Formats: sequence, structure tokens, C-alpha cells
Amino acid sequence: MLDAAAAILAEDGLQGLTLRACARKAGVSHAAPAHHFKGLTGLRTAIAAESFHMIAALAEKVFAQNDGNAAILLRDFAVAYSSFAKNKPERFRLMFRRDLLDIDDQGLCDAEERAYTTFVNIVHAVRGEEAGTLAEFREGKLPKELYSDITLYWSVVHGFAHLNIERQWDGYGEIMGAKDFETEILADITRRIVPTKKPND
Repeated sequence: MLDAAAAILAEDGLQGLTLRACARKAGVSHAAPAHHFKGLTGLRTAIAAESFHMIAALAEKVFAQNDGNAAILLRDFAVAYSSFAKNKPERFRLMFRRDLLDIDDQGLCDAEERAYTTFVNIVHAVRGEEAGTLAEFREGKLPKELYSDITLYWSVVHGFAHLNIERQWDGYGEIMGAKDFETEILADITRRIVPTKKPND
């Protein structure tokens, strides 16, 4: 049923995602989705959790493949993140509609934690330092500059991706003469915001 719901979301948007539509698409009784997901909020939450796991898998792959170049690490993550948003815009929008989700759902919390942990590890690597634990992060025991960098990098990466799917960058590639606007502009942005020296240098 989750695959059916995801297909509806992709085809008809959030407004088309209903329990009845999910049941029709999946070929099950009208009551089945409501029983399985405990309502529409539960269905949306399950899709969001799956989406955070998708983002986490992309981030983990980028992190594992990087050779230590900080700017390229952040660029590759930004490109992967933006590509996910562009290819699955309705999923991407839903992930951050916390007013439509059960934010206390354990599956969603676990998926968000996986994605966020990998992003924080990427920021540690960009800063040229060993990753702290998630507990240390949540308790405010890590350097203040780390929290600022996380805010900066996520704002840039997420902001670019969101503006991109809302078509706010239409025409920029032609104006700039870019062959691959997304990759080229993100490469330039990450070069500008990634420090050339380690924080403790």
C-alpha cells in the first residue's frame, strides 16, 4: 500500500493522496489503508519516513565515496539532495510539512535521525574534524561554530533545492551560460562557503 500511496503522491500531489485513492490503487478494501496506517496522517507519515531514509542513503553514499575534499563533499551532497527534490518534488515537500505528519511517530523519528546524523557527520568532515556523538550534539557540547555551520550549510542546500523545484531558478543557466547549472552553481557556492583552513588552524 505504501508504494501505491507514493505513486498517487507523485502523480496527483498531496491533494490527491487520500485513503480511498490509496485503496483503489493498491487493489485493497477501502478500510485497509485506514486500518494499516491508522488514518491519513499515518499514511503521510510513513511516506515521509521512507523519504528520509532515501535521503539518508544518498548522503551515506556521498560520504563514503568522498576522498577528503571538503568542498567536493558538500557539493556532491548538495547535488544529490537537489536531485532528489527535483525527481521527487511531492515527497520532498511532504517531508517538511510537520503540520501534516505525526512527528512523534517512532519510524519517522528514526528516519529523521539517520538522515540528520549523516548530514552532521558531513559537516564535521567539511570542518576537518572527527565527528562527535549525536548525544553530544543534542546536549550542546560541541563547538558553537559547528551549530552555525550546520545552519549555514543546510540553509544553502535545502534552500537551493526548494527554490529549484518551485522553478525559481528557471533561466539562470542560460543567463550564466552553464551547461549543467545545478552542478556548476552548487560547486561555486560550496567553494565560497567551505573554509580553506580547519577551524583550529
